[in-house]
Amino acid sequence: MSWTTLGERLEQGPLDVMIPLGALEQHGPHLPLDTDILIAEAVADRAARRAGEFVVSPCIPVGASSHHLAFPGTASLSGKTLQSVLVEVISTLLGHGFGSAYLVTGHAGNVGAMAAALAELDSVDRARVVSFDDWPAQRDAVHQVAEAKLDIDRELVGTHGGHFETSIMLAIAPERVDMASAVAGHIGPAASASAILRSEGMAALSPVGVIGDPRGATAAAGELYLDALANLVVEGIEAHRSRSKQRVAQ
Repeated sequence: MSWTTLGERLEQGPLDVMIPLGALEQHGPHLPLDTDILIAEAVADRAARRAGEFVVSPCIPVGASSHHLAFPGTASLSGKTLQSVLVEVISTLLGHGFGSAYLVTGHAGNVGAMAAALAELDSVDRARVVSFDDWPAQRDAVHQVAEAKLDIDRELVGTHGGHFETSIMLAIAPERVDMASAVAGHIGPAASASAILRSEGMAALSPVGVIGDPRGATAAAGELYLDALANLVVEGIEAHRSRSKQRVAQ
């Protein structure tokens, strides 16, 4: 959209903005470095279409990825830098007249900065922003789909470069996936894997950079995973819009 097109649309009625956050980091030998960018954009686009009265901003392409720096191609921002970027992006976009802003991430490492950015906003702006930074809830939504609809154990589904991210990539950008290079990585409980990842880095947990087993990934499974993530966002949007209407009514 041009600035004139967007300005005209803002004058026509309520409009919210979705801000996807990605990362530039390794995702195993079979997925591209911009996997989290593509997934964040896909979730944001799907949720925005379902919720209505939305535009989606370009993705913030680099996140907090220090735990992946042992792998070539990974770029990373400090949590504080990412927090500052988010505060300024949110504040400037809200200043143009968007009703609310919603942060959606494709990378778990961003959630700390997302929560901190929300806390830093003044009370007026904070009431207009929703940050989807509950990564365990997003992970559980995906794992529940795997167990209930695909009969796949959540430890095989994984959390990084495994069955769920590979399946989503097969659904949205199959030409970017090299399934011939797909290999299993760390297999184990998500909570313990996350603890090692945060304390020691990905290379200590999985030398190939994968958590889970991507080898059985399919585009059909990816559509189910995408739907689960988008539904979680839509539920949050609807809840926020309901609360906002109640505040106005009071």
